Amino acid sequence: MITNNLGIAETINNAINQRAVYGVSYSLLGLEQNEQHYLGYQGTGSDKIAIRPDLEYDLASLTKVIGTSTRILQLLGIGKIKLTDTIGNFLTNLKHPELTIKDLLLHCSGLPADIADVSELNRAGLIERIKQADLIYPTGSQTVYSDLGFILLGWIIAAIDGDLADSLNEHIFKPLAMNQTGFKLANQPPANFVPTENLPQRGGIIRGQVHDQKAWLLDGQSGHAGLFSTLSDLSNFASMYLHYGIFNEQPILQPASFALLKKFYQNGRTLGWQRWSPEGMKIWHTGFTGTSIALDLDQKTGFVCLTNRIYPTRQNQAWLKWRKLAVGLFFEEPEMIVSSTITD
Repeated sequence: MITNNLGIAETINNAINQRAVYGVSYSLLGLEQNEQHYLGYQGTGSDKIAIRPDLEYDLASLTKVIGTSTRILQLLGIGKIKLTDTIGNFLTNLKHPELTIKDLLLHCSGLPADIADVSELNRAGLIERIKQADLIYPTGSQTVYSDLGFILLGWIIAAIDGDLADSLNEHIFKPLAMNQTGFKLANQPPANFVPTENLPQRGGIIRGQVHDQKAWLLDGQSGHAGLFSTLSDLSNFASMYLHYGIFNEQPILQPASFALLKKFYQNGRTLGWQRWSPEGMKIWHTGFTGTSIALDLDQKTGFVCLTNRIYPTRQNQAWLKWRKLAVGLFFEEPEMIVSSTITD
């Protein structure tokens, strides 16, 4: 049972009242608990629309754990891949084919965090830059959170399963009844999507299209960003993790997946996820658009928080401190949040 419900609620309400964000959808979860809350509005002016349960959020880097890391854990569990497999086994034209799946998952590959001047590239140019990226430090010597590593992991999933979107849908979203989750949900009206940033170069307020520029160049489908989802769907996802891989009596992840997550702690990270501390199994992740998910696998509790903190501009960074405080309250260690790393 989550003990800081009221503190989390007060934190989120204070963030809205101080206009750090216009609205928030969040859930507090346990084995016998599923509280879902919808507060505030999507934005201002014509976007002053009340937050409601069916709204789609741009998950940004939550894609890395909701989709990519979970599918990689599945593939590890059935023996399709090994952590020590080199990425050159799956992909061609790489400057550093010797990097391993583990290197990418732990963000210790040596790859840079991002691609400079991505707005000046087209799709082919971006792919070339990623595959030919130089290492900025010796592999394994540091931890540098890198979108590039997870783009490569998404390509590896596609190489094994045939298509990234189809793979995630077949192996994760459908079994978890996440019927409103996916890339490029073009069959839905724009009004179903919470708007993100005002980008004049892309026609103004972004609504229903991925915000991340690299994912947008990659046709909205990537291992690092691009997924849209609802609070209800992500609550199903979190529930599966809290039940150690089981959802509706069906195994989604193997027990070995959780053993792997527990095995690794490297500069605040385990495979794919951030890990709160070396003790216990508290894992979490954030997304640039303001999203976050935090799971205490020991206490079997979860906290999913969705918002659009970059509306109408990413220059407003006020939400980040409130998000840190809310996650710290959830983990019952708010004092630790000051020194914890937020990667998005």
